[in-house]
Amino acid sequence: MNNNALNMIDEQVMGDWVTDKLTAAMRFSPLCVVEDTLQGRAGDLIKVPVYSYIGDAEAVTEGGELPLQTLAAPFVSIEIKKAGNGVEISDEAMHAGYGDPVGTALDQLTGSIAGRMDADICEALAGIGSEMTHDAGGAVSGDKIGEAMVKFGEKAGEEKVLLIAAEQLSTLRDDPDWIDAAEVKMPLVKGCVGMIRGCQAVLSDRVKKDGGYENYIVMPGAVGLYLKKDTFVEYDRDIVRKVTVVTADQHYAVGLRDTDRAVKLTCTA
Repeated sequence: MNNNALNMIDEQVMGDWVTDKLTAAMRFSPLCVVEDTLQGRAGDLIKVPVYSYIGDAEAVTEGGELPLQTLAAPFVSIEIKKAGNGVEISDEAMHAGYGDPVGTALDQLTGSIAGRMDADICEALAGIGSEMTHDAGGAVSGDKIGEAMVKFGEKAGEEKVLLIAAEQLSTLRDDPDWIDAAEVKMPLVKGCVGMIRGCQAVLSDRVKKDGGYENYIVMPGAVGLYLKKDTFVEYDRDIVRKVTVVTADQHYAVGLRDTDRAVKLTCTA
């Protein structure tokens, strides 16, 4: 994106540019099943399925009937939200002849919306039910994380991420099971600070809770992220102040999708 006069840039081109980069700018999108067919307006409630495993197949004798399981996919209602932000670009910045004010503005808007959606993914994880919650009964540790992962059953060996607060990092670094970030190959999400008990540790300010912590151990596919296909980008001129205003907004909804793929670990401070 170059810094030609903004009125030479098509809003559709800018919108496509932000849309293409939005999920990549998010930290937690790799933990989500992403769908871009969302219909509706901000404030509307949509119903989405929440799946659980039907159980292993059974041995069937010759001529015997196959067992039939009910696909447990109760529907939950989640709200469509709109995340948006805007920037002003002065004429002096636009025509300074250096830098890329338009491209920088779009980068900033993309990151801003992505940050809001990441926060809502953490909010969705806070809704993990009691059947997938483990009370550590103390501070976070490798042993407590191992106890929590029992709830995954056979899936415990799959790739997963552990969300921790910055204050918990020093405790985990002293744990004998801690592995430094430099040894983590192909991290699932950006910002991996290490690994413990097979969980890639990622810092998040959103795990603090009432004097303690709600840590989350999350496998890819645990969360559903439902997007409108395009990010809406507009610009306009303020001829009095001689600035160009660029805004961007995205309609989306976030909710738990597979309750068997995320565990909440409650720990003391």
